[in-house]
Amino acid sequence: MYRQLPKVVLALTAVMWACGGCSSSATPTSPSATAPVSQTSRPPTPIQLTGFVLDSGFRPIAGARVEVVDGPQAGISATADASGQFSLTGSFDNVTTFRASADGYRGATQPWSCSVSECLGAGGARPWLGFYLAPLAPPVNIAGDYTLTFVADAACLDLPIELRTRTYAATIAPEDRKHIPANTSFALTVSGASFLGTFDSFTIGVAGDYLGFWLHGGHDPPVVEQLATNAYLAFSGNAAASLPSSSGSPISAAFEGWIDYCELKAPMGAYYNCGTSNWTGEPIPGQAVTYAHCESKNHRLILTRR
Repeated sequence: MYRQLPKVVLALTAVMWACGGCSSSATPTSPSATAPVSQTSRPPTPIQLTGFVLDSGFRPIAGARVEVVDGPQAGISATADASGQFSLTGSFDNVTTFRASADGYRGATQPWSCSVSECLGAGGARPWLGFYLAPLAPPVNIAGDYTLTFVADAACLDLPIELRTRTYAATIAPEDRKHIPANTSFALTVSGASFLGTFDSFTIGVAGDYLGFWLHGGHDPPVVEQLATNAYLAFSGNAAASLPSSSGSPISAAFEGWIDYCELKAPMGAYYNCGTSNWTGEPIPGQAVTYAHCESKNHRLILTRR
């Protein structure tokens, strides 16, 4: 299922789940398990290179400066707008390095990223730049065992009442991600129920004591509980919270996104689709026996240490 997303969400989706063969000139936006790949060196090419600067908790850094470090365009720069996005026009290649900096943050230097082996080749795939800057304050360590609870907005009357609150065991562990500052990225993995394939985890970004929960931003669901052979409950969106000052207090945050419930005529298979169109999000006649969808800014996500 796909939704129309705001620019920052599109940008974040682009780098965390690379495009896998985009043909447009825009920053790639389709999620994929394919990570950016190494490319063979090629001559500098005149292009408009787009990108964004976020902090390590996934918030845009307005006014961040992005500068070309080397190559024929060394010294040119751009400033990130209110959504953290910027563009640079010049002759760049896949070994050109760029640096992002902002007051109060540790700077970062990296080359462009691409999800195919021949960016700007015959397929027309475009490179992009995605910077994540860590604040000068050290990141909190949230690793450990938790319970994770999703509470649907009270207005979600189409969802069966027994599914409006779901609680799972959860483990949070540090993860290393390319171009992400050390000790700021964590993977939350749920357990204690049956889940569809690998739809059982999502990323938490840490900026000081601020936590950004990235559940694919309303694009596709990272968590899909398989309630029965042909019945599914899915969550997608994002949330944010500061770590409570009192140790052991629950972390409670507004969860903005959607919750899907469906019963299908046959098992879903490896890919998530709750009987709806990948383009419009509307139900496909005859695909689902039961379908309920609730999109809201007033769901809640609660983490409690075990």
